[in-house]
Amino acid sequence: NIKNPWDSTKMLQTYILVDKNRELPTNLPAGTIIRTPVKSAIAYSVVHCTSLYEIGRFDVIKGICESKYIRKPEIRQKMIDNKIQDLGMASSPDIEKIMELEPEVIFTSPISGQNYGQVEKLKIPIIEVPDYLESNPLGRAEWIRFYSFFVGNEAVADSLFDQTKNNYNHIKELVANVTSRPTVFTDTRYQSSWNVPGGKSYLANMLNDAGGKYVWSDDSSKSFLPLSFESVLDKAGDADYWLIKYHYEKDMSLTSLRKEYSSYALFKAYKQKRVFGCNTFFKDYYEDLPTHPDYILKDFAAIFHPALFPDYQLKYHNVLKD
Repeated sequence: NIKNPWDSTKMLQTYILVDKNRELPTNLPAGTIIRTPVKSAIAYSVVHCTSLYEIGRFDVIKGICESKYIRKPEIRQKMIDNKIQDLGMASSPDIEKIMELEPEVIFTSPISGQNYGQVEKLKIPIIEVPDYLESNPLGRAEWIRFYSFFVGNEAVADSLFDQTKNNYNHIKELVANVTSRPTVFTDTRYQSSWNVPGGKSYLANMLNDAGGKYVWSDDSSKSFLPLSFESVLDKAGDADYWLIKYHYEKDMSLTSLRKEYSSYALFKAYKQKRVFGCNTFFKDYYEDLPTHPDYILKDFAAIFHPALFPDYQLKYHNVLKD
């Protein structure tokens, strides 16, 4: 049973999993019947691909949406070999290719009020995974176990989650008693708005767990806050660190950042050269974030408290040079 994340009094979906080697029982409750283990699936996002990859079952993936964000070499090689088909954008997938692939299930991330258009008419079971709405990093990471219920390798998924949980909590404990927590803010403006993570969001919780002080930590939102540049400058102008994610073929510099918008140079973090960038064109940030928040947490913690991690080389971020 999957609770509706937008209305906790209701169920989003009920899936009834029946082993393929067993006869289908009679008098089953209402819900979507899935014969397990699933042997062929379509993944609507990089998150679904990574989760299946992590538990050693990415062999079931026959088609992928949003493939440009896939960085795992093994998955990209299967695409080159045409063993995995590119289905285009998740908002408008290639229906004909889906029909040709005849997948047993489709993994997707639900959006409130969304329907799946022509895909629903194919009568292929749609497995809705609202893991991205978790505000607790370990809560989201535990969803890896959910995938294993459908494709197998449940013991592997359990072991992976336990390892992630232990690693995450170890880093969290290392920085728990630091005497100083540097202030931090994230991202950049897009068009006329700057979408900053809410104070109780997934990312805000990670920054806090890493020993930082997120400048919007007093906000109660779990989603994003669309703010003007002036509002961000007023709140984060004196912050110690600035973390940026971007998807460029060439790494960003302080100069290129300023060229995008000259007023970025007004931030203290910019002036003191404490801007750290993560170029997702080269780094597996989005692939690792759902299942390995411990990896990203270590980067954050090492940026804020380098003395506690003297031998650690940043995995995702680098300080922006002139």
